[in-house]
Amino acid sequence: MNSIMTRSSVLFAAGALAVALVPSAEAAEKLSVGVEGYMTQYFGYANNDDNGAATDTTGFDVKSDTEIGFAGDLTLDSGLQVGVEVVMNGNSDNGEQIKDSYAWTEAKFGRLELGKRDNAAAQMHYAAPDVGLGINDADIDDWIDNPTGGDSDSAFKSTYLFLGEDKGTKLSYYTPRFMDLQLGISYTPEFERDNNAQPGEDIYHDGIALGVNYVRDFGEDTSVALAAGFMTASAPNSSASDAEGYSLGFEVSHAGFTLGGSYAKTDGNGAQGTDTATSLDGEGFDIGVSYALDPVTVSLSYYKGEFEDQVAVAGESKNDTVMLSANYEVGPGVSLIGTLFHSKFKDETGTENKGTAALVGMTIEF
Repeated sequence: MNSIMTRSSVLFAAGALAVALVPSAEAAEKLSVGVEGYMTQYFGYANNDDNGAATDTTGFDVKSDTEIGFAGDLTLDSGLQVGVEVVMNGNSDNGEQIKDSYAWTEAKFGRLELGKRDNAAAQMHYAAPDVGLGINDADIDDWIDNPTGGDSDSAFKSTYLFLGEDKGTKLSYYTPRFMDLQLGISYTPEFERDNNAQPGEDIYHDGIALGVNYVRDFGEDTSVALAAGFMTASAPNSSASDAEGYSLGFEVSHAGFTLGGSYAKTDGNGAQGTDTATSLDGEGFDIGVSYALDPVTVSLSYYKGEFEDQVAVAGESKNDTVMLSANYEVGPGVSLIGTLFHSKFKDETGTENKGTAALVGMTIEF
């Protein structure tokens, strides 16, 4: 990657943002922030084979997924919109308390975002529908034990392009939608870092993510969405590989039915390029269908992913998951959900676990 050109482009975009933020007149009031988010509580049973593991992970459990956001926006007298959003995880088991923290501005020129948020390739992606727990970039291994080193950084579990950068602060720009087409680009100085530490280029750096999608409605009950994404970043040293990946996705809806699917290929090393013993080289895809008949929606989806995992070990680690879900909208912002799924995780060494989980839950949006 040409770092000089990359940084020059970023400086130009930052300058454009500074100019755009100069209003023609002072707004009457300051921006005010409101509270929004959701809470999902699950109760379920998982049956894990565990392949002789010392710990028996079969049984009932209560799990949760909660996000609390503080967001607000303001339209200046010039017509320029500005806004902020901070999203906190209500669960701290993944070590990431602040999920998103960014400012944005939007006008006829498009939309600029600055801070911590998913990159443009991930934001503009489309994948298989699921109305329950989720099958793509989801928490399936909260229920079924995963003996591999695979997660959503590679295509093993996700067709959304992250490659370990999702916590990193970045600058993103999205064009206005023209003839149903929109483009997006993100620049991430350093992967994974969301603090104000000095850049050291000791992890993946100078990351560029590109996203494009085409979204069109045909009448009241038919729509088509197509998406493509690309991502690359420079390696921290000569022993590591550059991070790189691309994705494709689609979604077609008609008369209550939605068919969707996606594919991704990823390349790179683990721990933001510092773990050269682990390779993220792999590919994955999903396919699914849902049907909505208010107030109930049901979905059936499948995900298959694999990646190299440990470089010194021959073979690949694999993930095969099939999922059936239902969602019943009780009232505004309140839904009852149910999911039944089966997953098979196989480590490249031959260790594997097969498991089936059945769970019910309630989602409350606010």
